[in-house]
Amino acid sequence: MTDLSFNKDNSALLIIDMQNAFIHKDGSLSKMGLDTSRTSIVIEPIKKIKKEFKKIGRPVIYIQHTHRTDKADAGLIASVFPPIMDLGHCFEGTWDGDFIEELKPETGDYILKKHRFSAFYNTQLEDILKGLEVNNLVITGIATNVCVESTVRDAFYRDYNVFVPRETTASFTEEAEAGSFGNFEFAFARVITLEDMIYQLNQ
Repeated sequence: MTDLSFNKDNSALLIIDMQNAFIHKDGSLSKMGLDTSRTSIVIEPIKKIKKEFKKIGRPVIYIQHTHRTDKADAGLIASVFPPIMDLGHCFEGTWDGDFIEELKPETGDYILKKHRFSAFYNTQLEDILKGLEVNNLVITGIATNVCVESTVRDAFYRDYNVFVPRETTASFTEEAEAGSFGNFEFAFARVITLEDMIYQLNQ
């Protein structure tokens, strides 16, 4: 791929982990001790960019982190974050794992479940993107340095042209967020403002 300019005609929007667990003050990550207060700043920007994708008829794909209630699929996540499974982190069918009220999927949106950080790991995401003939990905959501960066890197390895609107992703600390943006700008993605992304979607 030599042309890294944005092509809306083969683009899709990914919305990663916009769930109560990661954003709400009563969610499992907040109960575990993480400061989730910064994560809500992305809600309105993501709503704006989703509206533009819907307007031009391009795919919107929600990525939902889930775990079995018996914790059998937790893997090393349970060891790295010892309290997380006892707090019911993103258990299937629970409020914690549900999408936040402000940004629910709509008719026609895709929903893909994942059990690890990357939206590509053991999911049907790549198959769906191929079926939709997508090679430009706009990636948004929480958290910039964990699930977003894992997905951005995996998309790059698969030769997707990735765009990250700066206002549409956040981490639990500014330092972690800044580190990921540095990685994106080094190689893995084109970092762009929300305003510029919306402008390109309307050309």
